[in-house]
Amino acid sequence: MARARGYRFRRIGLVAKPVLRARRLAESLERALKRRGLDVLLDSQTAAELGRADGVLRARIARKVDLVLVAGGDGTLLSVARTAPPGTPVLGINTGVLGFLAGLGRDEALSRLDEVLRGEFREDRRRRLDVRIGRGPHRGRYRALNDAVLNKEAIARISTFSVSIGGRDVARFRADGVIVATPTGSTAYNLSAGGPILHPELPAIVVTPICPHTLTQRPLVVRSSDSIGLLVIDRGRHEGLHLTLDGQEGFPVPAGTPIEIRSSPSWVTLLRAPESDHFRKLSEKLNWGI
Repeated sequence: MARARGYRFRRIGLVAKPVLRARRLAESLERALKRRGLDVLLDSQTAAELGRADGVLRARIARKVDLVLVAGGDGTLLSVARTAPPGTPVLGINTGVLGFLAGLGRDEALSRLDEVLRGEFREDRRRRLDVRIGRGPHRGRYRALNDAVLNKEAIARISTFSVSIGGRDVARFRADGVIVATPTGSTAYNLSAGGPILHPELPAIVVTPICPHTLTQRPLVVRSSDSIGLLVIDRGRHEGLHLTLDGQEGFPVPAGTPIEIRSSPSWVTLLRAPESDHFRKLSEKLNWGI
C-alpha cells in the first residue's frame, strides 16, 4: 500500500493499558494507521495483550518511533514519558477516569488522528527530575516526570527529614514523608498533600512535606536550577523508608542515604490539541475555580 502524503510522523508506537477498552482502542488505532500506510510498533506488554510476541520493551519504544500514542490513563502515560527522548512526542488518549495528562479523549482519537499525524497538535515540553541515590544497593541515577517521594512505610512511625537547597540546609521536620514534584506533578500527589498548583511552564520545583508534625512547616517552591537534597536522619532505625518515582518505580532506601534531586536537562514532549488550555483543564478535571 502506498504511503499517504503530508504526514509528519511515519513510524508510530502504540502503548495500551491492560484493560478491555484501551486494548480495543489500540486495535482500532493500529488498523487506522496501517490503512494510511504507516509503520506501527507495539510495546511488549500491549503486544502480549493482543496475543502477539512482536513488541519491544516499553522503556525503549519511544526511541524506535517518531510518535507514541498511549491509550490509558495518566499512569500508563507516565510509564512511557519517564524514559522518552525529547525528540519523540507522546500523545495520551484517555480511556480512564481522570486523564489529566492526556491530550485527547477516547471518543475523538480516531476522528482527529490525521490532525495528529500531520503535526497540527501543539508540542508541550515538560520538565523532568533527575534523582541520584548516593549509596546503598540502589545507588545510581533515575528519572521522573511527576515526582519523587521519600516516605515511611505504612506500619512505620514518622521520621525526621532534612531538606537542603543548593547545598544549604533549609528545613528539618518530622513527618510521614516529603514530595519533590515538577510543575507537571504539582497536580498529582503534591496537590493531595496540600501543595500548590504550578503552571506547567514554570521553571520551578515544589517541595511538600507529607503530614508534618508541626503547624509551621509549609511547602516550598524553588528555582529549577537549584539542587534539592533529602536525608532521613533517624538514629537506630534503618528500615521502613521507601523512594518512589511517579508512583510506579520504587525501592527501599536506608536512613542516612543522601538523595539529590534536580531538574533534568532532558524534557519530555507531550502533544496537546491546538485549543487546549491549562486552566480549562483544571476546571474540567479538578473542579478548580468552581
